[in-house]
Amino acid sequence: MTMKYYYLSFFIFLLLACRQQKGFEVVFDLKNATDCSVCVSQAIPNPKVWYTDTFDLKNGKAVFKGEVEYPRLVVFVFKKGEDEFFGSCGVFLDNSRISVSGDFEDLKNTGKKNQLTIEGGKAQQEYAAILKNGETVFKKYENLSYRRGQAFKTDRALYDSLAPRVKEAYHEVFTYITTISGYATSQVAPHLVNQYFNTSDWEKLEKALDSFDASMTNHPYVAKCRKELENEKRVLPGTKAYDFTLQDLNGKEYKLSDYRGKYVLLEFSASWCGWCKLEIPFLKQVYQNTKGKNFVMLTVNLDDNREKWEHDVKEYDLPWPVLSDLQAFKSPVAKNYNVSGIPVIFLIDPDGVIENKTLRREGMIDYINDLFKK
Repeated sequence: MTMKYYYLSFFIFLLLACRQQKGFEVVFDLKNATDCSVCVSQAIPNPKVWYTDTFDLKNGKAVFKGEVEYPRLVVFVFKKGEDEFFGSCGVFLDNSRISVSGDFEDLKNTGKKNQLTIEGGKAQQEYAAILKNGETVFKKYENLSYRRGQAFKTDRALYDSLAPRVKEAYHEVFTYITTISGYATSQVAPHLVNQYFNTSDWEKLEKALDSFDASMTNHPYVAKCRKELENEKRVLPGTKAYDFTLQDLNGKEYKLSDYRGKYVLLEFSASWCGWCKLEIPFLKQVYQNTKGKNFVMLTVNLDDNREKWEHDVKEYDLPWPVLSDLQAFKSPVAKNYNVSGIPVIFLIDPDGVIENKTLRREGMIDYINDLFKK
């Protein structure tokens, strides 16, 4: 072989190698598998669709190829038709070759550890190590959160008693994630911040974001969380409440600033929100307790269908105005109050400043009763 030919061959090899590394390739090799479809769901900020792709698993084998702009968690859902579900597995996908092997039957056993063997991919290996090393911390928080959520409707005493334990477990998750080796430039940590931290504890979210290197500013997860943090800071207690004008079912207009000099309890709700209905007895008690006082109550309905809004108003017969622009969460009012989940209840003081946004149930009644004891 001449030196010229050697260099030419080596150059071609490098070109092919670079071409192969441009995108990702996920190779499935599963034993005892049922032929089925595999739906692809990507855990990315603000997804527009639930499934982004689908491919077939035949004789336990499949190859899924493509390219991602940045590493992200991808969940592969194994199913046949709309009703037959076999299980799922997650891969933290980057542009590399990843193999998924094991027994198809293990997918059905959601309680089994390490259901499938996933090899390859720098991001995947980092993700797997983080989950393994933090397994106790994550499980403690998730189990306590689940128990507390289940107790909300059936056992209020248990719900309240679990609050400090959930808070402690949440702090442990925060400490674990933000002290991951290489956190500042990790391609996995932004996903975890987006998954576990939210504006309900905005100070922790801010600390987590500030701990990233400046080079991570435009990372999609970081940018999303930063935007949510900025939105939340606009509605923290002590900030001026967004003024708005909305109509009730009869077309009568209500403007928030018209109630300057009074306290305003502003609730966001919707016909489909079961959690919101649980607040109604407590809201009605507040209404009774504040009759004749400088206190006003308004509900903003977040339906996008007038018939649902009207049915909801008539069914629950609220004695205070229920308003809507029928734009649901796209409503300028919902956006300016940073409402992404309901129920949310704001208390606005007589100067038009947000005083509280965490009022619920008995605590709401006690808080508002105390306002008029001063």
